[in-house]
Amino acid sequence: MQDSPAFPISRLERAVQYLLLLALFCVPFSTWLTNVFAGLCVLCFVGALATSAPLRAAVRTPPALLALGLLALLAIGASWSIGPQADIVSALKKYARLLVLPIAVATSMRDRAMPARALAAFLGGATVLATSNYLVWHDLMPTSRLGWWRIGDAKDAFSFKNHITIGILLSFATVVSMLGATYVQGARARVACLVAGVLFSVPIIFLNQGRTGYVTLFVGMVVLFLLRVRFTVLRTIFGVGAIVLLFVGFYASSNNFKARTDDLITEVRTDQKRSPNGLRMSYLRAGTGIIVAHPLAGLGTGSFAEVYAPTARQDWPEDKLAETRHQPHSEFLLIAAQLGLPGLLLYFAMLASLLRPALAVRSFHADALVLLWAIYVVSSSFNSLLWDVTEAYWFLLLAGSLYASARLPRQPAQAPVPATGT
Repeated sequence: MQDSPAFPISRLERAVQYLLLLALFCVPFSTWLTNVFAGLCVLCFVGALATSAPLRAAVRTPPALLALGLLALLAIGASWSIGPQADIVSALKKYARLLVLPIAVATSMRDRAMPARALAAFLGGATVLATSNYLVWHDLMPTSRLGWWRIGDAKDAFSFKNHITIGILLSFATVVSMLGATYVQGARARVACLVAGVLFSVPIIFLNQGRTGYVTLFVGMVVLFLLRVRFTVLRTIFGVGAIVLLFVGFYASSNNFKARTDDLITEVRTDQKRSPNGLRMSYLRAGTGIIVAHPLAGLGTGSFAEVYAPTARQDWPEDKLAETRHQPHSEFLLIAAQLGLPGLLLYFAMLASLLRPALAVRSFHADALVLLWAIYVVSSSFNSLLWDVTEAYWFLLLAGSLYASARLPRQPAQAPVPATGT
């Protein structure tokens, strides 16, 4: 039930909206502030549910119910977990972030303006993140004596977040800005969107040394092309080929891009156990072994570190983190290792329910949801994004808001009022 004179939005619901937007704004640059605003958002939402029947009705959507079901299964999974109590509690705290998906869906179902505000809030935060990267590059970024944020240097210009997170967030900001250029009216607005997209992409390609951003930016650009260009076989071949040539140009012109790509090729060719690629392969073997041995229920919530510890002690005996590797850098592998194939299917169902309405309509917000979904799903195959605080809030809050926009019917255009003569 949308906001209307019969079902007005209460002050408490408005508070939930503002807290959600503040959380999304802070996602790209402050974990602490994101947690504070998201926590307050959950508390206020519980109160709003108790006082608003329309809000309770808005929660009853497939993604919201599936997210709550996945969280419930994770809570039940703690009962058979082989992990220590501390790991189980830590995992449940992380997965409690699933609660914000129903909040984002319900608040956006009640207020049509929320999806646009949510996207604007994220892009505002992404602007802060990108700007800080430029400041680091020019050696103008202040440091924190208390360690509240970290920064790199001119050769590896990152700030606030790690390379993986920066690459994922700014690649989405890049492609959604370019998507906007295909929807806005007027040359100036299109140029502004394209310039914003370029400015968001420069830190990924030229300033820092994260490889994940290369993958997510490429995926986002291909999906954007498929969404906005009329499909023909020849046009698709030329379009994807042009994107490939663009990335060849990045390889030729960016020292960071070339060095990190060459490192990856070397790691794959030589099968280096202590390289990032070797570490991921080690996770894959351990996680796959769990799934094969326990396909129906996994080993319980928060169990991965316990299973992986023997391998870690063998391969990295001098590493202090040998016994604290809690996730295998693949969300799908992590869910299946903890909950078995039924848990993985439930997670897939939640993701599919978010995407479905976006494929049925063509609009800016629906296309933005497809881009968000594609980047999240692809990067989740080699990163545990639901486990990580920044990426989890980024996806759940934005996906819930954009889902509501795609699901709600478009408001019919008002017929022009006929002129009256005197």
